[in-house]
Amino acid sequence: MLVDGNGIADLEAIAGLPEKEVSLGKALLLASSIGEKDLYGISVDPSGIEEKIEGLVARVRPSLKDRSNPRSAVSLLSRFLFVEEGFVYDPAAGNPENYLPDHVLSRKRGNCLGLTMLYLVLAERLGIPLRGSYVPSHTFVRYEGQGGRINIETAEKGVERADEQYARDFRLAKDRPYLRTLGKKEMIGVYLKSLGAAYSRNGIEEKAAELYRAAAEFYPNLPDVHFNMAISDQKMGRLEEAIAGYRRAIALDGDLAAARDNLAVALAKKGRLAEALVEARKAVDLDPRNVIARGNLAAILCACGKSEDGIREFRKVLEIQPGNVKALAGLAKASYSREKYRDVVEYSDRDGRAGVRLDDAMPGALE
Repeated sequence: MLVDGNGIADLEAIAGLPEKEVSLGKALLLASSIGEKDLYGISVDPSGIEEKIEGLVARVRPSLKDRSNPRSAVSLLSRFLFVEEGFVYDPAAGNPENYLPDHVLSRKRGNCLGLTMLYLVLAERLGIPLRGSYVPSHTFVRYEGQGGRINIETAEKGVERADEQYARDFRLAKDRPYLRTLGKKEMIGVYLKSLGAAYSRNGIEEKAAELYRAAAEFYPNLPDVHFNMAISDQKMGRLEEAIAGYRRAIALDGDLAAARDNLAVALAKKGRLAEALVEARKAVDLDPRNVIARGNLAAILCACGKSEDGIREFRKVLEIQPGNVKALAGLAKASYSREKYRDVVEYSDRDGRAGVRLDDAMPGALE
């Protein structure tokens, strides 16, 4: 079981159903009831949420009698939600209120996931062939039917966006596993993955991990599920499990730079520096201006005895982000190990102003 009570047995049973028998609305209510209890300490009455959803369906249905033109029908549904009902996009992905349905419906406010799920629940009841789609850290709605494909961007009041724009904005190579039209079970997996992340942000790692395992049952090929699970394992000190999880994520998406960076850190902590260095280099190649990844590469280079290369990477961090505390500390320590005391003085002075102290042995050596 994932979490005691709150219909988890029913949620687990849904994962084993054929796609055509899955009710997205029911699964969403079951999943969100878990989050409401654990994150906010409240029990939500599903009948109240159902009443609000049915009210929306009843109000929009008359406008959608003629569905011969899919683009017109999609436009009407977007206008209904954003103009007539006044729903607002909120970019705060870390706020569960933006995707837990009771809050979304009460506040008329949601992030991309919350608004996408609202579209899909309404479409399920209205008989409109809408599906979800996912790119890293973002969801949107897609019409897929006889009228072709129409992407509906909930962050922009339902405007249409081409696949090519998403690929460009999210730097998606053709072979990356995104921009697919997802089934209901896969969208439930995306939802559970996001809910698990909310638990993790609140330090509830065991339950976060349980939700990630459930998400993997619904959508086993979503790289983020395994990536997030590995993060929770790493936070809990389960380094071998984390390493395996990062490798699963990378097997599904070889361009997932953050997974390679985290994998490098986990490998380094296990003392597997040669493997760590390989992954750290790949992470920087994929995301050259990421100061965290480049700083980790620098630290691993120094740990491997490649101080000159490490110093060079720390300096590149400072080119990208002047005053980066970790880079300054790394430069001071690397210079100290190479007995370049003038450099130590330079970086430790700047470092000191940033509130970071060097090892206790260093001041005496500098004297």
